Amino acid sequence: TTAAPLERFTFNFTITNLPYTSDLENPDSAKFRATRRVMNTLLDRLLKESSIGPVFQGCETTDFRYG
Repeated sequence: TTAAPLERFTFNFTITNLPYTSDLENPDSAKFRATRRVMNTLLDRLLKESSIGPVFQGCETTDFRYG
């Protein structure tokens, strides 16, 4: 059998208890990197326990924006 091709999808949501600062615009800032690390860990944990868990391969936070 051959493995199914990977499919990427976008997941947008609002974090209501994280004040937005200009540091979150800069992927090289310590705040962006720390926030990305936390978000990836939490989303990975959540999605691995969901119905897509058996085929889930990880997530990647690409940016944060004011909203």
